Amino acid sequence: MIDGSSRKKYTDLLLCLLLTALGGIFLLWYIRAAGADVVYSDYIRIVEEYLPDALDPQKLLVPDILTRIPATFLQRFINVELFSYSVTFDRVCSALGITGCALMTALYMHKERMSALWFIPIATVTFSLNKWEIILNGTAWAHTVAFAMFFLNYLLLDSYYEGRGSKWGRTALCIMPFIILLFSGEYIASYAAVMAVAYIFCMLEQRDRIYIRGLVCTLAALGLYLLSRHFAVWEHAGATDMSLMEVVDEDPLFIPRLFIKSFAGAVLGQQAMADFYGPAMPLSDSWVLLIGVLVIGAYIFAIALYIRHSLWKRSIYPMILMLSGGFNHVLVTASRWIFLNDDYGLSSRYGAQFMIGIIGILLTFALYFKVRDKEKKRCGALMMILTVLIFAGSILTTRAELAIVPYREQNYEALRQAVLDYRSYEPEELAGLLEWGKSEDTMYRALEILEDNRLNVFSGLD
Repeated sequence: MIDGSSRKKYTDLLLCLLLTALGGIFLLWYIRAAGADVVYSDYIRIVEEYLPDALDPQKLLVPDILTRIPATFLQRFINVELFSYSVTFDRVCSALGITGCALMTALYMHKERMSALWFIPIATVTFSLNKWEIILNGTAWAHTVAFAMFFLNYLLLDSYYEGRGSKWGRTALCIMPFIILLFSGEYIASYAAVMAVAYIFCMLEQRDRIYIRGLVCTLAALGLYLLSRHFAVWEHAGATDMSLMEVVDEDPLFIPRLFIKSFAGAVLGQQAMADFYGPAMPLSDSWVLLIGVLVIGAYIFAIALYIRHSLWKRSIYPMILMLSGGFNHVLVTASRWIFLNDDYGLSSRYGAQFMIGIIGILLTFALYFKVRDKEKKRCGALMMILTVLIFAGSILTTRAELAIVPYREQNYEALRQAVLDYRSYEPEELAGLLEWGKSEDTMYRALEILEDNRLNVFSGLD
């Protein structure tokens, strides 16, 4: 017979899995409701460079292949052959990656016997539409899949750390960095940094050689990426020619503002900020900075709880997620200051990266609630307040995005018609519609490739 404790454990798992499935269905509905199947923006470069022969060896076997994300070559071939190069297919892959992150978290909570009630705010953060851009711009699908793989790798390491590892798990820890390398692109840097810290901590605690092997494999994967990156040529449209020191001399508070605002973007999307008090009635910069400071405070509070109450003896998974989220904020600040826009970290393209740390904070709270001590009542009240604020931010963000779904669909439909009639537009006007700021020749070659091969919007036309 199944006792009450086991019954609750599996009931909680089923509820978490149900919420995960509903979240995935919600993202699929959003993709259908908010977008039309049409190429634009970075798709122009991809079409011109890789289509129609998506598996051309000359494009695949290049020195900087790892910066081009090798997994996209096979996925692109499948997309061309089966779906006539559908942006919707890429968007679905993005949704599956985000759903994979939620699934890994549900399995972790099942392993730790956590209440499914904690999964409600976690699912709300995971499926929040502060990630609308990374969902609708399907070129980023490999990154969300990579994030799900990060979660899986963190879960495997946590299981081994708790003494639940298997021979398969030990092998997976060594091969996963190389699998992740096929999907992650530049995100391998934050992943490797986090895993290096985790492996060193585990070695100090348990002195098991598997951690040394895992660390070596992780650093080897990072080394391969850096070697490949050495051969890459990068273009940053709109980047400043000023040096970092020149920017700091001109505006000493610019970098801190960019960094702090990025934390605000982790819980409240730009659209919700822009219409916070009503249409075109935005939050002031001061309020955005205050929200960022509160999120940073939540990080500090969660880390303090984690260390003070030795939660690392029970599980390292939440700490790895918080480290990963923190590294992502640092990397975005370090790589995007060149655009001289302190709102850059609020962009929805970074929502999936930043959610990792927020999930880590919530899991730390959930883990702490399993520990009984004199401070539980006082700390518990603060945890509930922070959890409610995070939950409310995600709800407001999703609500604001849902309100403009019809307009996004209209824009995509208009864009689709423009691509079909691309020869009737002036080059500058067409480039503006396609959000393309580079060579007009590249733009026209890409559209001709699609038209000549009956791909994307030209699929099925006579």
